[in-house]
Amino acid sequence: MGFADIHMHTTASDGFATVKEVLNHITRMGTLNVIAITDHDVMDSSLWAYEHRKNYPFDIIPGVEVSSAEGHVLALWVTHPIARGMSLKETVTAIHEQEGMAILAHPFEVVVAADACYRYLRNPEIVREAGIDAIEVHNAGALTPGNNLLARRMAARLKMPIVGNSDGHSLAAIGRGTTQFVGHTAEDFRSAVTRKATLVQGRSWPIEDYVALFPRLISDKMNTMRNAAGRLVPANTRS
Repeated sequence: MGFADIHMHTTASDGFATVKEVLNHITRMGTLNVIAITDHDVMDSSLWAYEHRKNYPFDIIPGVEVSSAEGHVLALWVTHPIARGMSLKETVTAIHEQEGMAILAHPFEVVVAADACYRYLRNPEIVREAGIDAIEVHNAGALTPGNNLLARRMAARLKMPIVGNSDGHSLAAIGRGTTQFVGHTAEDFRSAVTRKATLVQGRSWPIEDYVALFPRLISDKMNTMRNAAGRLVPANTRS
């Protein structure tokens, strides 16, 4: 059996470690067979890791975490940026145009997209209709109580493939959420997800990770609110 963690961050976005530190740490761990670095809307670290993949004893999938208008989507096997702010369907289409895989990340994380959470609860079919390939049902860093449970229930209702990830922002968090599959390669992982033949396991982040990341989340949310308010003010009334 192989283990994959395909949702983690580096200093290229809001992670605490550089791409080299992340890859060296995973090498020392010796427990992961497949990984993907999925920084928020930037691919610098992911592409560096993919270009140097032969130097590491595990498979590396190129990817990015895309900020769609309806939540975050993990884009795997893509090597070109995906525009942020598009609808869920448009985001998935852009990923599939690169022959990538689109995974809905932490779908019930209220601090990410509260409106989308409500829509998924009311009509989960919109996830399948958008073309999503799999649902992240364990996110080790989930802040919203019930996120993982609701995600698992939605995946079961839709009979969709499932994955589990750490969403690690620190070295200590990496591997705290994993997808188990038959085989050890990236292609084995992809095949298992496609065939709905994965197992998910995991635990939560270390408490110090929440403490370290929370101020960033608040700052990002305040910036988003200020930007939204600015767009609502007519241009001729701004100072």
